[in-house]
Amino acid sequence: MRHLQEQYVKYRDKGLVVLGINCSDDKKIALELLEESSATFPNILDTSPAAVKTCLQEYQTGGSAGVPLSYIIDRDGKIVAAWYGEHEEGKVTEILERLGVK
Repeated sequence: MRHLQEQYVKYRDKGLVVLGINCSDDKKIALELLEESSATFPNILDTSPAAVKTCLQEYQTGGSAGVPLSYIIDRDGKIVAAWYGEHEEGKVTEILERLGVK
């Protein structure tokens, strides 16, 4: 999450939007995780049955809630990158530069 925070700070004035969605932690744990990582980008906590079903059954492989899922979506709404787990440092920067964000 720290890398996403760094990218958010670096590129938010150029139009980058970072949005975290958590469907598996209770509020206390979610807030602790955000505080530990110094995340300031918007985050949604939704543990409703519908959100859990969508996150775990539709988007996560094997129904595992502990693996982050990340997307980069361009200005036209097209998914240009997606990955499970932490990303390599520089991966987001490389993708954004490929999209013309510098």
